[in-house]
Amino acid sequence: MGASADQIDRQIRETRERMDENLGVLEARAASNAVRYARIVAIVVGAAAAGGAAFLLYRRFRSRPALKDRLREMPPQAIRELGSRLKNARRSMPSVTLTLNDDGHTEPGALESIVRKLAPALIGTAATAVIERTTGRRASDDLDERDTSQVAPAFD
Repeated sequence: MGASADQIDRQIRETRERMDENLGVLEARAASNAVRYARIVAIVVGAAAAGGAAFLLYRRFRSRPALKDRLREMPPQAIRELGSRLKNARRSMPSVTLTLNDDGHTEPGALESIVRKLAPALIGTAATAVIERTTGRRASDDLDERDTSQVAPAFD
């Protein structure tokens, strides 16, 4: 008639065990392949980063002749043409009009009011620094060199 229930159960168990072993082998292969591909990707990314860094360093440090050397090597006719091309390029550039606070009725913004208050102090400080730098003297030196004989004595 047919196989007994015990025999069918035994065959099912054997089949499951074989399938479990096959799945284990496949999982191990997949894991080892994943590690292998991860290494390959890491190597490629590292090589690309090293190549990019090398390219940037090459561009940064390659010796390019100075502008005056390049102009010195150019023939005079090319320099004349360069000048005319620059004039034409300047003429073809669009003009730009910048308008700030077009209507005088608006209140200045926070940044503008801060700049309006700080600008005179900053300009004065910068001008003093430039004057001191160009003359080689400090403003405090001027106070020390004044004639103090004309000054009224202090009251005790």
